Amino acid sequence: MSSVITPVAPSVTGLRVAEAVLPGHPDKLADQVADGIVDIALFNDPRAIVQVEVAVHNGTCHVNGRCSTAEQPLARDFVEATVRGVYERAGFGVPFPPVGDGRDYQCPRPVNVHVDLTCVLDVADADEQAMREYTDDQAIHVGYAVGNPETRWLPVEQHLALALRDELLALTLRDRSLGAGPDGKVLVALAASGSRWRPQWVVCSVQHLREAPTVVLERAVRTALLGVLVREAARMPHLLDTPGDECVVRVNEAGPFVGGGPMNDNGQTGRKLVMDFYGPSVGVGGGALSGKDPWRLDRAGALRARQMAVAMVSTGFVPEARVTFAWGPRDQRPSAVLLEVDGRVLDASTTARWTRRFDPSLAATHAELGLARINWENCARAGHFGREMPWDAS
Repeated sequence: MSSVITPVAPSVTGLRVAEAVLPGHPDKLADQVADGIVDIALFNDPRAIVQVEVAVHNGTCHVNGRCSTAEQPLARDFVEATVRGVYERAGFGVPFPPVGDGRDYQCPRPVNVHVDLTCVLDVADADEQAMREYTDDQAIHVGYAVGNPETRWLPVEQHLALALRDELLALTLRDRSLGAGPDGKVLVALAASGSRWRPQWVVCSVQHLREAPTVVLERAVRTALLGVLVREAARMPHLLDTPGDECVVRVNEAGPFVGGGPMNDNGQTGRKLVMDFYGPSVGVGGGALSGKDPWRLDRAGALRARQMAVAMVSTGFVPEARVTFAWGPRDQRPSAVLLEVDGRVLDASTTARWTRRFDPSLAATHAELGLARINWENCARAGHFGREMPWDAS
């Protein structure tokens, strides 16, 4: 099979693509570590001030930034143990009993990870914590939703990328005899087919042990991912065509994928920004989601904007909604709010009605969405949108 992507025929008027990665991908691993630290800070202090950046490479995890909690700082050994726990939950150091002698695992082994902790761990200033309802930065945030509950209000290609990723992850966990994971990536392409979309191809790379049965693995991955497309087409025939013979699932065409995760490439917080939001067909307004406490604009603003967009399309009257917030320093609420439905900007009075229903202030957003009680590490691993989360509820 050719390793060159087949061009879309000139008669095709549209192409949509999206990707998603497994927990062992180095960039996603960095996000999970950052949010694991956010979680333990919030457990100790719901108003914790957290802004951390993480970089992973080989057997070292670099953590810098700031984590300030009331009364006493987080203990360094607790933070280091949290980091190593994230590696294990991502799949590193977990053996594959049915493969080889059963003792092989993907590096780095969590216990051997060197945590380069230069992050400031200190006691939060009470006056600074009292001002959390005010922004300390300027930012733009975009919330987006389409009127398709079948895709969990996400663009169809983004929904499929996440569904394919979830199936690939489930396969690596369900059948350890394949020796697959924890690093991997899925990319899906859809072509316009009248008012629907037709699967064109899926490209998948999945890490595996050196002794893994690669032929069996590739066949299992193709079967599983093609099954997702068939199942989703049957579930929403008005949106997606059943994959035809021209639809191919390409697996590990670059060759053996033995070295993966941070042993193969460096990873950093925030690099999977487009995947974390709505895919490449929707512009991203703000910064990265991970590594920030939920009082931070990039987290609270993005989630409230998504909640408003979902509420607008779930009325059943509009197929697409986009919510834009613009903030300035010291704002309690956005300096500007722009609501668009089907490309049309809503007037000031209609916008005011929506912002009364969903108060975009930091204080209201934090309280009403329960942001201090969210498991952010799980969000970094499984996705912020398209799941059973408060901001996605219709």
